[in-house]
Amino acid sequence: MRWRPTIYLGRWAGVEIRLDIILVVLIALLFFSSVNDAGVSNTPIWSAVAHLALLCALVFCMFLHEVGHALMCKLRGHEPSMILLSFVGLTFFKTTKVKPGDEFWIAIAGPMVNLIIAAATAPFFFIQLTDRAAPPLLSQAAMAGFVGFLSWLCIMNFLIALGNLTPGWPADGARAVRGWLAKKYGYAAGTVRAVAISHGFWLVMAGVSVLIMTGAPIADWVQGQRNVAPTQSSWSMVVMYNVVFLVMAVIGIYYGWAEKRRVALLGADKAAAVSGPPPEFMPRSRTDKEAREKVIETEVVDDGSPGTVDDLKGKAKDTIDAGKALFKVAKATGKGGGWVAKQGIKAVGAMLGGDDKPAAKEDKKEDSK
Repeated sequence: MRWRPTIYLGRWAGVEIRLDIILVVLIALLFFSSVNDAGVSNTPIWSAVAHLALLCALVFCMFLHEVGHALMCKLRGHEPSMILLSFVGLTFFKTTKVKPGDEFWIAIAGPMVNLIIAAATAPFFFIQLTDRAAPPLLSQAAMAGFVGFLSWLCIMNFLIALGNLTPGWPADGARAVRGWLAKKYGYAAGTVRAVAISHGFWLVMAGVSVLIMTGAPIADWVQGQRNVAPTQSSWSMVVMYNVVFLVMAVIGIYYGWAEKRRVALLGADKAAAVSGPPPEFMPRSRTDKEAREKVIETEVVDDGSPGTVDDLKGKAKDTIDAGKALFKVAKATGKGGGWVAKQGIKAVGAMLGGDDKPAAKEDKKEDSK
């Protein structure tokens, strides 16, 4: 999973924030689809721009969702390290002394943030719903108005919260289900059952999504909206977001399979030490790159100064050669293993600069005695 292309957005409170390029591509596709609907409807492009603004606002809401996870993570005694904004947000953190309830509480903290946003914008939803002069609630044209925009924000945050509470992997609800099943069946068996529930959920929901998409033209015909402009039709947006949902279903099935495979490869004990998204799913961070460069550039050499890996290899070869020489001397003079160990320690100390007496001089003194 580390191969995924991401955009580095900076660091907030010590947590690295990254944006998945795949999400950027998805937003661009949805925007151009809205532009096309506006062109077909001969309406101003403002509705498409409003849709783009809504998508950007949803990404920010996703960020707040992950902040909820990060704060709960800190309250439970762990350290958040990265927030990845993708189809679903992922908050990675370093765990220490994981408790059985950690995964459950950290998982539900994010959806609570979305429910708070949905509750705050709910009055605008009811205003838009009861206004007969306003465009249809779920249409693209409704987004162009202030009340309609906040109504969409309310609906989408409610759906995000509801979706994250479902048992479909990698939603927060799936990890909460696995945490509950792990207490009853053990971590490995709990993971297998949680993934099976997740796959069943995604397959059922994908089937419902396909039915909605195929039934949209029929619904338009029944409601007498066959000649309604796409920007004024609720079903146009419903079909658009059902396509996105099908993509998410495929990704969800893959995530569930990857989590099951991870537990099988690492074993239950080692895999259970990770609460939340596993580090195997985390993209390469700047911290990883800096750590790798530090390892290469700060190896210790004779004078204690930074050197290279080649310097270290050279010193290792010298140490091996010195050890072979000591064994030859011991064999020739009848010295024992203790003498070899003593001389080896002195030789290593001389190489590291801690002893100015060469091992060869010590050998001569021993021989003269």
